[in-house]
Amino acid sequence: MPTPVHIDFRRSGGIAGIDMTASVDSRDLPDEHAGVAADLLSGGDNLRQGDSPGVPDGFTYEVNVSDGSRSQQYQWSGPQVPAAVRPLLDDLGKRAQPASPA
Repeated sequence: MPTPVHIDFRRSGGIAGIDMTASVDSRDLPDEHAGVAADLLSGGDNLRQGDSPGVPDGFTYEVNVSDGSRSQQYQWSGPQVPAAVRPLLDDLGKRAQPASPA
């Protein structure tokens, strides 16, 4: 069994401007989403930021993945999210709760 990946997710921006966060272990995700998290931890170049510009009132996504010994951080604006990552972000977005005020 592969090492579990811990994922910290933040979606910010949008019209309402409410930050949404989730913290999830890959063992709690469907297998295909857990696989994307593992790919993110490996730092795949095809999962880096795309070249589309952001959009006004669009979302920005921040994802931090870690297995305890390695970690990777990603940030995308909505149109820049690689197609392979979108299903994972959709799943994390459904699990997210409003962020605590700083």
